[in-house]
Amino acid sequence: MNGDSEPSESASLSRDWRERLSLSRDLGTGFAAPGGEFTRALYEWALTDRGNFLRELLAGRRVVELGAGMMPYGYALAATCGARNFVAVEPFYADKQSLSVSAFIDQSGPAFPRIPYKVTDRDMLAYLQEEADDLLCVVACGIEDCILPGPEYRTRVESEIHRVLEPDAFFLSSHSDLYPKDLRTVEITYPRPSKPKVRDRLRLHGDGDAYDRYGDRIETLLVSES
Repeated sequence: MNGDSEPSESASLSRDWRERLSLSRDLGTGFAAPGGEFTRALYEWALTDRGNFLRELLAGRRVVELGAGMMPYGYALAATCGARNFVAVEPFYADKQSLSVSAFIDQSGPAFPRIPYKVTDRDMLAYLQEEADDLLCVVACGIEDCILPGPEYRTRVESEIHRVLEPDAFFLSSHSDLYPKDLRTVEITYPRPSKPKVRDRLRLHGDGDAYDRYGDRIETLLVSES
């Protein structure tokens, strides 16, 4: 990249997500826009009778959220569901993510479960490439094509998700364009607890071991939504 085409320092420091998106594409790294409403909906659904199913999926897992943004609901989801630990992968808003998780823990009171957590400012592909095989449960909410550098990058991330996924765990994807092609997929819809007229989508991507373990429970959910 020559000097004329390099992104400006002001773009790299901008709080405007559109400028950061342009920069991330130039650098070939993934971009996570601020937000978190989809993760929040997933967390709130986990507190309902039907969404309690998420506790079965995440209990005892090493949970990683890609593009965690600025809000603490990935940690809240993992902790509520009894995860072993939680990592928020957020290349642009890691400082805000750290502050929001800390504030959430302080405000939630002693009765709320605590789990070990870490916030990393790594790009999602770079982070996944350094994780071991067959280790994680991965969550991605709102990681759409418009915030990724391109289809080749997306394909590489999808391949890494499959590699790092624990054999009987799922990749949980909500309103996300990440779609590992070699994993079997099922989609569940549910009303957003805070806005019941809004229906959210949760895709579960997993191998045979995951469906052998949770298949009957998933079928029950699918029947109840029809």
